[in-house]
Amino acid sequence: MLVSFSNRSTPVPVKSATFTITIKITNVRNTKGRIQLQLYRDQASFSKEVPWKIAYISKKKIVGNTITHTISGFSNGVYGLALLDDENNNTKMDYGWVLPKEGFGFSDYYHTAWSKPKFNSFKFYLKANKTVTMRVRYT
Repeated sequence: MLVSFSNRSTPVPVKSATFTITIKITNVRNTKGRIQLQLYRDQASFSKEVPWKIAYISKKKIVGNTITHTISGFSNGVYGLALLDDENNNTKMDYGWVLPKEGFGFSDYYHTAWSKPKFNSFKFYLKANKTVTMRVRYT
């Protein structure tokens, strides 16, 4: 038996759902520069440091040492956020002798090792609106 949902001869387009990610960034040490968010979809792009999307957040939005920012329009799938507290607005991590001079962080993951984390440590599956927390680490 065939079931008909419409008597139209042309298919009705189905709008795919999109979601928002609200990012709560904590432990920001000052208002110099801006926050650079990098959105990754997999380990390969993270290893090559080629983000899928980049967003810049003004540090003028700081309340205490926290910034909250929402980005929208994402389909379901795997994502991971990395951030740079780009205090001098040059869009890259600056290093001292060996260690980073600027802060960094990852979605729902506080990295304490000296090596770069794996994508699996901070990835998440987006299937509804989501809030992630990113605690900035300074060395």
